[in-house]
Amino acid sequence: MDIKVIATDMDGTFLNSKNDYQRQRFAQLFVRLKDKQIKFVPISGNQYYQIRSFFPQLDEQMTIVGENGAYIVEEGRFIKSYRLPLKLVRIILDYLISHGLEREMILCGERASYILKDVQPKARDFFAIYCQRLEDVASFDQLPQDHFLKFSFNTPLDITQKVIDDLHQVLGQEIEAVTTGHGNIDIIARGTHKGRALSYLLKRWGYGPQNLMAFGDSNNDLQMLELADYSYAMANADPAALATAKFQTASNDQAGVLEAIEAYLDRLEKDKS
Repeated sequence: MDIKVIATDMDGTFLNSKNDYQRQRFAQLFVRLKDKQIKFVPISGNQYYQIRSFFPQLDEQMTIVGENGAYIVEEGRFIKSYRLPLKLVRIILDYLISHGLEREMILCGERASYILKDVQPKARDFFAIYCQRLEDVASFDQLPQDHFLKFSFNTPLDITQKVIDDLHQVLGQEIEAVTTGHGNIDIIARGTHKGRALSYLLKRWGYGPQNLMAFGDSNNDLQMLELADYSYAMANADPAALATAKFQTASNDQAGVLEAIEAYLDRLEKDKS
């Protein structure tokens, strides 16, 4: 077991139900990872700027992957994104508007995420949790000056899967639609997912799946969990994530990610002593 990269989802995985983590414990753990030249990669459906905000003073010492693998920043420097073609952005917008979902939606770009200014406060508050840079637009008739990576929108739970199926039927050759839980759906370019981003990073760094430890809890983590030789589902994970991962760790509220990493480092240090 020669781990060189540790990748973790954020919500429901690294972060607890209060949207935080044991910061002092992690700071001490991060020193140990740095000492062993193990890269730490937070990877999430959230906006890059939001993920970065959880790691003050440390963000430029790690690689952060946002928007379900569509935006990658290595040690504070942007290195790669997987963009939605503008023609496809318009087709998706037309679909969402025709189905009355435009006021439960954000359009995620590289510079910021965009939301209609007349949405209900509940919708705005929901998306503000995951997007530090959230800008109002009067309408989506004229798109902001940005490169677009993802749509995220909310649906009633009883129709979430139907919407995903409809999207794949209409645009299945061009998009990936996945639920992130609680009726929320992300749409990204076909072939873009956390597994693809990590495959790119592993190749960039000269490593393989045998060097990757990954943690996740939901359907948008499946490709990442499939890729990693050492993949962990949280005790609170969705059934598909539990079935895909090779191992299981404690829940996000029990700091399962930190527990598993500490156990690995303890074994590593014991073997070398």
